[in-house]
Amino acid sequence: MGVNIRTLSIIVILIALFAIAACSSSPIFDSTPSPVPSPAAEDLSATVEISSESGTVPSDTESLPIAPVFSVSTIDGENIRLEDLLGVTPVYLLFVPTTTDDLDISQIRLIQSQISEFDDLGAEVVVVVSDQPTRVIEMRDQLVLDFPLIADPLNVVASDWQVFDLDNDGMASPASFVFDAHGALIARLIATEPGNRPTVAEVLSVIKESLSSGAA
Repeated sequence: MGVNIRTLSIIVILIALFAIAACSSSPIFDSTPSPVPSPAAEDLSATVEISSESGTVPSDTESLPIAPVFSVSTIDGENIRLEDLLGVTPVYLLFVPTTTDDLDISQIRLIQSQISEFDDLGAEVVVVVSDQPTRVIEMRDQLVLDFPLIADPLNVVASDWQVFDLDNDGMASPASFVFDAHGALIARLIATEPGNRPTVAEVLSVIKESLSSGAA
């Protein structure tokens, strides 16, 4: 009888050890929510989102580097080095998908109509157009544009800035990035819908505020 009790005790101990081992190897569920990082820049809309067929998902631009620099030629042959502009002057970097869409043309035309206000603030406007150089040149001539235009037919720059193919449509999304004179990203908007774009007045206001507050 003593042997049976001893055997039973050993069995109980082994079962307990197996139970402890199983618990220690199980993943621990942490119900504590992860902190949400604060945006690095003021969004020109309520939230920066990317629309998709399945709904709306947060933009990956939170993980965007401060400034994916580029060195490319404009349609006029001028070499634009973004790193040479950032930290020197306020910069408004704009991405437009086409040279033919009415919304794209209207946005660019409005910028041109107020380009003197950007000049007065010492701000540089750079527009990246996801179209062939010949078409960008035609648009430049038709609208009589006075700011640098970069043709990005293969969406190389748009991909670097994470604004390409967000809706799985093979196109760049309309997007605005505003930097102060120290090179800090102070505002951005990636359109959730084609018409969801900042007005020129909003962009100018952000730049003026950065200048008046001493941020630039």
